[in-house]
Amino acid sequence: MVVVACAAAVVAAVTGAAKPLPGLQFLTTGHWVYNTVLQAAFHIDGGTANIDAQAQVPGDDGSQVVQGDTSGYVVGRSRITQFGKSSLTVEQTNAPPSDEIPLGVEAAGGPYLVYRQSGKIVRLGDPSATVDAGDPVGDPVVSADGTMWLFRTTTGLVCRLPKDADRISSCPATIEKGHTGGLTLVGDRPQFVDTAAGTLNRLGDKGVEGSSPLGVTVSAAARPAASDVAGRVAILDAPARRLHLVDTATPPRAPVTVPLPDGDYDAPVSSGSVVALVDKKNNTLLTYDGEGKQADAKPIPRESGPARLTKGEDSRMYLEGPEGTHVLVVGHDGKVADVPVVARKPGPVPAPGKPGDSAKPPLAPPDRGQQQQQGPSNAGAPSNAGAQQPPRREQEKPKPPPARKPEPPPDIPASPPGAPTGVTAKAASSSIRVSWGAAPDNRGPITAYHLTWQGGSMTVGGGARSATVGPLANGTRYVVTVTATNKAGTGPGASSPGVTPFAAAGAPTGVTARNANGTVTVTWNPPALNGGALAHYEVSATGQGTKNVTATSTTFSGLGNGSFTFTVRAVTTVDGQQVTGAPGSASLTIQKPTITLSRGSATSSDACKAPACHWFHVVVKGFAPNTKITMVPHSDNGKFSESASLITDENGNGTQDGTGTRYDVPGVHVWVTVSTPNGPVESNHYLWPEG
Repeated sequence: MVVVACAAAVVAAVTGAAKPLPGLQFLTTGHWVYNTVLQAAFHIDGGTANIDAQAQVPGDDGSQVVQGDTSGYVVGRSRITQFGKSSLTVEQTNAPPSDEIPLGVEAAGGPYLVYRQSGKIVRLGDPSATVDAGDPVGDPVVSADGTMWLFRTTTGLVCRLPKDADRISSCPATIEKGHTGGLTLVGDRPQFVDTAAGTLNRLGDKGVEGSSPLGVTVSAAARPAASDVAGRVAILDAPARRLHLVDTATPPRAPVTVPLPDGDYDAPVSSGSVVALVDKKNNTLLTYDGEGKQADAKPIPRESGPARLTKGEDSRMYLEGPEGTHVLVVGHDGKVADVPVVARKPGPVPAPGKPGDSAKPPLAPPDRGQQQQQGPSNAGAPSNAGAQQPPRREQEKPKPPPARKPEPPPDIPASPPGAPTGVTAKAASSSIRVSWGAAPDNRGPITAYHLTWQGGSMTVGGGARSATVGPLANGTRYVVTVTATNKAGTGPGASSPGVTPFAAAGAPTGVTARNANGTVTVTWNPPALNGGALAHYEVSATGQGTKNVTATSTTFSGLGNGSFTFTVRAVTTVDGQQVTGAPGSASLTIQKPTITLSRGSATSSDACKAPACHWFHVVVKGFAPNTKITMVPHSDNGKFSESASLITDENGNGTQDGTGTRYDVPGVHVWVTVSTPNGPVESNHYLWPEG
């Protein structure tokens, strides 16, 4: 029944030949848009991106259309006009509760109009109602059972409006005073994104039933989409030009942060599989999947005011301008189709007649002789029956007119070209090389190809099949759309996959290498990544192979005496490719730690007698710089207790005499040891002399 009703409605809308079909139920699929120039509402089939119905409805400039099961509503500042989706005729007109532009919400129990500043919610349809929220409200969310959740921005209350209710039933949650944020649905459960606390708060009958950190820092101006994107909450931080995708699983995956081009962005809208953003500065619609990969970027046809992006109940998104002359349809995969909103004219209707009727050739005029023989009628003249009548000439059969040669069919006029085929893009440094196949010319030679991308455009000749676009920002993802033009106009566009211009990373700066007892620590500063994402650093040392690390330091142990060069390169990833950057390096000469012991200056004590008593003269080299080392004394007679310590200089060297360890037994070997991370270091064995 629904299929039959839809077909009949299309016929009625397009040709005017069908009668209205009252009372039929229509599915709330697709999207209605109001064209203010034509004063008509048009229905767009989101799956085919075709217009399949239209209704003449008077309305205000900038009106929007929302739909319920059987009716559509043209909503303007001064009136709300209801029309039947089966009859395609106006049913009634009502006054709105406010002259502000409402947020239209198509959901179970609706559709709804939310007047956020005045705090009014209008439910259209049956039963209709106007509900006073009591305060200004933020963007609402509606769960699958038809419950609308509202955030009262003045008091911080989060309230519920059940399906078919005429008043708010309860306000189970309160957000801390002064905190900012907004509502979202995750798996059909309401949650509040608290941008001040940096938390995601789960809402229920008992209020806030749990919270988890966002994992990212956002500004007070950040706004979430009304529903999740493949399990992630999409949060736009417009001042920071960042789109965050926050995972809601337990345990959560790391948040995904998408840097955005310089622009002026409206709040994000999610279809469940992709999220879309309107960049008002560059007049572009951007779409991303749940992992932050850009799906499409489409120029927005210019109209007299800001565009409006909404989600339909068919889980597609629709962007329209205030004049309603174009609609951009965002599919489930994030690809965008441009639908011009134009009236469709009915074709000629044949005159009524019986089946099988055909035109007959006209009879030939009567023969002149026959006319003369018959003469005028003399009904009242005397009969001359006896008179001999002249012989009658046999009447000739009328001859058909000569067959006409069929006229040649008229030439089919040219129409705008089709879309170019096989559009590809390959990124380079600050540029993209775009290639495409010829567009169908539709009986008009292609005169030019137009390339558009975020922030720019160019035109090339009709014979071109490739072009290099730039200069572009390295590290920004671009989608290039190609259209063809002939004498009849410009055809639809075809878009390339998103690609990111890049250059190899620069050289790491401030590379240093410091030796500590044979262990060298290499440190550096991150380089310019030039559009890539850091995968890791490659760090090599002379004769030691290569290490891959993600930090900005690493160590090499067990190095012997000699000169070493340590080289660091950043490896970046761009569109799945790894690129190795320029090198930064530092060199170091390593000598193994040494200790040289000899007899130092004379001294004496109660336990150490002159003239044989002298201090140990100790020279250390190659130890960790600026480090305290402890020297333990030994002798042929065993270890003795008078150990000593010193602090090495910045080169790891040091000398001790006049303090530390004393000795006074001639003819005995003495030495010292120092413990290091790489094992003990032992001095020479020194034979203590006489006197």
